[in-house]
Amino acid sequence: MTGLASALERARRISRAAPLRTSARLRPHTLADVFVELGVVEVPFVDSWLRSTARLLETGPDLFVTLDAYYRHDMNRGPAAAALDIHPRTLDYRLRRVSELTDLDPGSTHGVRVLTAVVARDLSGAWR
Repeated sequence: MTGLASALERARRISRAAPLRTSARLRPHTLADVFVELGVVEVPFVDSWLRSTARLLETGPDLFVTLDAYYRHDMNRGPAAAALDIHPRTLDYRLRRVSELTDLDPGSTHGVRVLTAVVARDLSGAWR
C-alpha cells in the first residue's frame, strides 16, 4: 500500500471509530486520540462488553454528555460544569450516579480507561 493510500485507510478507520462532533472538537482526531476505540472495534467481545456498560448509563440524566465534558476538561469540575451550564454540585451528583450505575469511579484510572471508551463509542453513534 502506498503512503497516501495507507494514510487514507487510517483516516477512514479513525473516522468510523470516533466521528467528529462539530461542537466538541475543533480539529480532526489523530491516531493518538482514538487508539483505544480503534482497538475496541477490532475486538468484538470487548466492544460488546463496553456496550453493556453504556446501557447502564442510558438510565441516568445526560450521563454521556456529562462524562464527555468532564474528560474534555481534564476532570476539572469547574470548567466541566460551566461547559454543561450546570452547578458543580449537579456535576458531582451525575458523577456519583455514574459510579452507582457502573461500579466505576469516573475519576479513577480504571474508570477513566473504561468510561472514556464507552463515551467515545456511544457519542460517535457506533452502536446505533
